[in-house]
Amino acid sequence: MTKRPLLWGLGVAVALMASTAGAQQAATQAAAEETDALTDKARQLYEEGRQAAAAGKWADAHASFLAAWAIKPHYQIASNLGVACLKLGRNREAAEYLTRYLREAPATKVKERQSAEASLREALTKVASVTLQAAPQGAMVTVDGTAVGKAPLADPVFLDPGKHEIGARLDGHVSVTRPVVAAAGGTDKVVLQLERTPAPQVVMGPGPVGTTAPIQRQDNVRTVVLVGGGVVAGIGVGAGVLFTVLANGRASDARQLRAELIAEDERGEKCPAVNPTKCADLSAAVDARVDHSNSAFWSFVAGGAVGIGTLVYGLVTMESTGPSRSVQVTPLWGPHTAGVSASGSF
Repeated sequence: MTKRPLLWGLGVAVALMASTAGAQQAATQAAAEETDALTDKARQLYEEGRQAAAAGKWADAHASFLAAWAIKPHYQIASNLGVACLKLGRNREAAEYLTRYLREAPATKVKERQSAEASLREALTKVASVTLQAAPQGAMVTVDGTAVGKAPLADPVFLDPGKHEIGARLDGHVSVTRPVVAAAGGTDKVVLQLERTPAPQVVMGPGPVGTTAPIQRQDNVRTVVLVGGGVVAGIGVGAGVLFTVLANGRASDARQLRAELIAEDERGEKCPAVNPTKCADLSAAVDARVDHSNSAFWSFVAGGAVGIGTLVYGLVTMESTGPSRSVQVTPLWGPHTAGVSASGSF
């Protein structure tokens, strides 16, 4: 009598498992087909760009290479895109794409690398190359107010001739900027060191001063200490909450970047070979999460210490601010009783 329900239950379980496995397989196949479609589209645009370049139609070639790059930023596209930019007089962009190609292209591509190096040398005679060092890591680097990447940057910053402003910003730090005058063919080095934002300070003004008594009354001093201690403790706790929220946000960013890198890892490589920019972003997100977590911890510790100290001070000095109080404590001990008895005025 019990075998038939058991067999029926096993059959339902197997059917559900088969359905789930089929759905997962279908989702994986759909994702693979979408990736192949994107790759095919990028390849088609790349070939269109090569044909336009062979015909000397550099504007059309640039448009096709740029569209292919937006779909799949491959180093081979970067090489052709750099040459197209050079032909169109977009020298700064040419230097950026050619530099990336030389950083990512295999050493076995000897002729291709030699051609890219020659094009890069031509571009560098028309732009300035700035080696940038920004600390701490993860600071967002800006050129004329536009973000160009997070420190440390994998490549130099290329600037068209003229006046520019290079800066860096990071949560919890004071932003800095440096003016740069770029000259064609010139090189420069800029160091940006960000300092932490000063902690908020509570400024306590002097208490009321009597006309006849130079010494401030003790109850006023106690009030100032209690109020000031409470404010400082509240600021410490508030800062701890803020840094905790920031740490959680950076942790979420790190998880998202890690998932994207895993999805992009088609050849079993590791950072920074998979995607140097995202690998740098991931490292910066992890470092920022650790910094914010440490800041939250010490903010809570500082706020708690000040709060406890203020409470103890208030209890110790309570007697001096009111009428006289007396308490008598008597131990109670007997065959059926144990404890203490307290009596007096409060």
